[in-house]
Amino acid sequence: MSTMSPSAPVAAPAVHVSGVTAGLRLLGRGTRFVLMLLVCLSGSLLALGTALGRYSESSTTGELSAIHNTLILLALVGAVLAAGALWRRHTAPYAVTLVTAAMPLVLPLDATAALFALAALIRVRTGRWVWACGGLVALATTVALFRDASGATTGSSMLKSLTSVHEPGAAVPVDLSIWVPLIVALALFGSAVGAGLFMRSRLDLVAIQTRADAAQQSTTVLTDRLGRQAERDLIAREVHDVIGHRLSLLSLHAGGLEVAAGQDPRLAHSASLVREGAQQAMDDLRSLLNVLREPEATAFNRTAMPSLSDLPAVIEETVDGGMPVVSTVYLSQAEDADPALARAVYRIVQELLTNARRHAPGAPVRLLVQGGPTEGLRIETANRLTTLIPGPPGNGLTGISERVDLWRGTMRHGLDQGHTFRVAIHLPWVAAAQEVAS
Repeated sequence: MSTMSPSAPVAAPAVHVSGVTAGLRLLGRGTRFVLMLLVCLSGSLLALGTALGRYSESSTTGELSAIHNTLILLALVGAVLAAGALWRRHTAPYAVTLVTAAMPLVLPLDATAALFALAALIRVRTGRWVWACGGLVALATTVALFRDASGATTGSSMLKSLTSVHEPGAAVPVDLSIWVPLIVALALFGSAVGAGLFMRSRLDLVAIQTRADAAQQSTTVLTDRLGRQAERDLIAREVHDVIGHRLSLLSLHAGGLEVAAGQDPRLAHSASLVREGAQQAMDDLRSLLNVLREPEATAFNRTAMPSLSDLPAVIEETVDGGMPVVSTVYLSQAEDADPALARAVYRIVQELLTNARRHAPGAPVRLLVQGGPTEGLRIETANRLTTLIPGPPGNGLTGISERVDLWRGTMRHGLDQGHTFRVAIHLPWVAAAQEVAS
């Protein structure tokens, strides 16, 4: 079980077309297989037809013997099996190539299925075993073509029928050069090898393009990160030079005022509070600069960040500053809260008290922080405005609202009939990661 972490509201899911693309790819593969199947079966039927013609020519009675009938039946079954085995040409290329190449060596079949299988093998595999399978396919193709050329007439030889000038359908004796089946075998084998190499080059090109796109995306991300980091470094330098200088002067003058106070305890105490506040502001400034200059995780790990246990300290600072605060802080299992949630609660309480001090100076503030793992965290403040004239608008409530939205909480604020400004916030409880994992 993982820990919840604050995140922006989830946008509506986008429409993805990956399923449609996969479906079209599967449809295209099925169409190619059907066409391949038709070509293989057509070639096998033509080979069986010429085999029947050769067997009839070799028979003295013109009838087929039992051996010939058995061979024709086995060849018909083998043709169907060889064509069907091509469906597995990508998942088991070696086995499909060997099976389809072995059938023309023992049965009166053509080597069309073996040539398709060899192309698929070269597409996905490399090495000496590929070329060994290629040699077997070349042998099967040559045997099938020489067997076809052994027919005496155009009716028992497809090669003689294609190279003859006689009328189609007539069984005419034709002499055929021995180079014809060799040239045809070389052409068919070369076509299969070329097709396989072409498909492999396309796969390599797609892989290279994919890696190039990934590298380009990584480069873009790194460039953006470097740009943002450069901006952060610039902001950190400006903040350090300007605000750090002012806070150092404030701390220095407050120390001098504390020394010069002499026997006036109230003035000495006020000067001490100013000096301590300036020093605390310097520490907070260093923490913020670490966040700007370093990766967020590293900065948070190296910097002591506020937690729920620090809430009494921020309340005490407000009281020391002269604002009466009536506070109730009751938290169950506060040590088990997620550190990021604890920091958010601390900053929200700090900003609420700052807003009250700014818009209603000297007026008492009622603060309630209560909750735990079961009911979540509830933060409420109430302070009566000392003047009905609103002060200049600020960003305090906007920042608080953004923190609440980040944690998917709720926030209500406004004036009641008694001119009391009230803020009510509820945040869901998120446990620390180590507690959830255990």
